[in-house]
Amino acid sequence: MKSVRIAAAVSAVLFSCASLAAPGFVDAGPNLSDNGASGAWTSLYATRNPAGSEFAIAPDASFRMGILSSIGIGMEVGPVDNFSDEIDDLTDALDRDDLTLSEGNALVERFNAILDPLSRAGYVKVHGGVQVPLFPMLYRSSLGVFTLDANLSAQARLGLLDAPLTYNSVSEEVETASAAYVKAGQVNEIALGYSRSVWQQPGRRVIVGGSLRYLQAKLSKQVVALESIEDDEDVQDVLEDSYDANERKSSNVTVDIGAIYDADNYRVGVTLANLTEPDFEYGAIGANCELLSGSAQYNCFSAAYFSDRIALNETWTLERLATLEGAVFFASGRGSLAASVDLNDVHDPVGDLNQNAKVALGYKTQTNWLPDLRVGYRKNLAGSELSSASLGFTFFGAVHFDVSCSLESTDIDGSSVPRTAAFNLGFEMSY
Repeated sequence: MKSVRIAAAVSAVLFSCASLAAPGFVDAGPNLSDNGASGAWTSLYATRNPAGSEFAIAPDASFRMGILSSIGIGMEVGPVDNFSDEIDDLTDALDRDDLTLSEGNALVERFNAILDPLSRAGYVKVHGGVQVPLFPMLYRSSLGVFTLDANLSAQARLGLLDAPLTYNSVSEEVETASAAYVKAGQVNEIALGYSRSVWQQPGRRVIVGGSLRYLQAKLSKQVVALESIEDDEDVQDVLEDSYDANERKSSNVTVDIGAIYDADNYRVGVTLANLTEPDFEYGAIGANCELLSGSAQYNCFSAAYFSDRIALNETWTLERLATLEGAVFFASGRGSLAASVDLNDVHDPVGDLNQNAKVALGYKTQTNWLPDLRVGYRKNLAGSELSSASLGFTFFGAVHFDVSCSLESTDIDGSSVPRTAAFNLGFEMSY
């Protein structure tokens, strides 16, 4: 069915492209379950708070690196029951050319009653990320801890732009200008970080750090008129062709800074990310339609039709983000209770707001026979306002597996399912 094929094609377009950690992407490695304030779970803590590299490598170690530190994927759906089913039914109805007056009017009445909520709240979102093999790399010297990281992430969102249905008694068809609206972004990152202790007394110290990040973003969006997709047409090819045609590549540099106050049994920190607020441009849509042909032209005019509801020319700004974090430790440092909160909301590449509050409980068994364990809870204080629970394990001090699942649900194909779910798997060098 078309909407299912469109969603699958969005995923294929997204992950067929080689493409971090910006808002809305899957948190890397154990950061999915543990907000990072407890530190030593993973070298990936150094990619969150730049000062955290001090805790991502053992005090007596000079070098640590990833093998394949993290590969993860997640999905989120809107609070509309049977979103895909309804779009499938609509596209099936648009394919018919033998409707009687009563059948046509019944379909018009049915879909005009639900198109508005489908458009306002219905969506499917997929996102994923992977650390480049061997990264991050951490090196401890007498000057401090240096970090080099490289990672690739991507995100896509499928929504609906609604327009009223009408019945055409001449062609015996129902007609609508409704369209699928797809936004996608890939972000490639290389980051160089540094941290060191700047003040120290017995049982307490202050660590500061910074990170210089080079970002390459590939952003694309497209409007696909539901009437433009034929039954025998390969939807994936349509989306891939228009994705490539509309893609805009741009690069920029930004800076993160962080500080951590570390005491014997507790730790507090702050991160200020994306200080330069770099901008990245989407490819333009809905312009020069007369130069196109076929479905590409149809979709171009469709985008122009919705110009009062979507931006035909758009820029994504990686906005500044301030985050507070803290942790208390027990059981001789093997257990931790950690929390963090973003102090402001920011937009992810596809336009959704994110502002996370997290809490996590972890325990390190310090034996290869039993895995380390962490459980977490997070809440998006903006945008979707979704909450989720997570569970993670570290085996043999090096292999991480973390899963996250929403506490809210919706109906898909008649079954109740979580509105969001994600998982990470990774392998890195132990201490």
